[in-house]
Amino acid sequence: MRTALAVLLTSLLLVPFVSGATTQVDWDEARTSTDSNGGTIGGISLPLYGNSSSVSSEVSELPTVIEVYTATWCLNCVKTEGYMEDAIGESEVELIHYHDHWFQVNDPFGSNSTEERWEAMYGHAVTEVGGAPHLAPTTIIDGERMHFGTRPKTDSITEDFRASISEGSSAPITGHLGMSVSIPENPDQGIEITWNTSGVTYNCEGECHALSLIPWIMFVEETAYYPDGSNGLEHYSHVLRESIQLEGEDGIVSLTPPSNWDGDDMTVVLIVDWEQETPNDGSPLPAAGISALLCSLAALVPRRTN
Repeated sequence: MRTALAVLLTSLLLVPFVSGATTQVDWDEARTSTDSNGGTIGGISLPLYGNSSSVSSEVSELPTVIEVYTATWCLNCVKTEGYMEDAIGESEVELIHYHDHWFQVNDPFGSNSTEERWEAMYGHAVTEVGGAPHLAPTTIIDGERMHFGTRPKTDSITEDFRASISEGSSAPITGHLGMSVSIPENPDQGIEITWNTSGVTYNCEGECHALSLIPWIMFVEETAYYPDGSNGLEHYSHVLRESIQLEGEDGIVSLTPPSNWDGDDMTVVLIVDWEQETPNDGSPLPAAGISALLCSLAALVPRRTN
């Protein structure tokens, strides 16, 4: 009888953890670190043409940041971009398209800086799922949720994207972000960008683990015409031309923007990577759960009588 009770008790304690481990989700984890949580917020942007300007936003009102790894030769990318447009609907988003650049010459839009950021942020997770760090199409939402290839997790990729967008950022922060751009008469001579993330507040209760914020400037060309691409798209949108990591919560930096491929539609986008430490003792059960289990099982062990 005691043995049966012990087995039953163990089963009841383990059920929630087993169930949680097998819960169906509509995406893969974009960052696979075992000792931290992380993601990306921001998406506030300013044009690089016209007059100097500034922008700020409360964290709660920021758009969803959607980063896409694509290529002008990628036929499946055209399909997934169409699915994404349907999923976005009326949602406010900031789309950033990384273009394949290393080890091939068939795409003119990527750069070393864009490839380096992609690999540093998402390369490990993409490799775990697809076998290499730079694979098109791959979509990252809020820096947290990854959608790889064209095989849906649910009934359709559109539904996967829609669920992922509606999930929202899990960043434990409130407050506001700000950015301004000072544009001289000839922007090719350099522009001044001021950023401010010091208005962000760590929103946690109880024991708060370390939180780090890393701001980035992204130069994004809204539309670029390239009829020589082999996927037949010709007009490519939200093209990331350069990505630059910034130092500190706020500051001023002078930068020379990349040349426009065509037109005057380059924008400056501020995003912020966040990472929160989550110490893990390696046990599948919390310490309290393990203690309770051991004590309960000990009480059920038959006692020897002399």
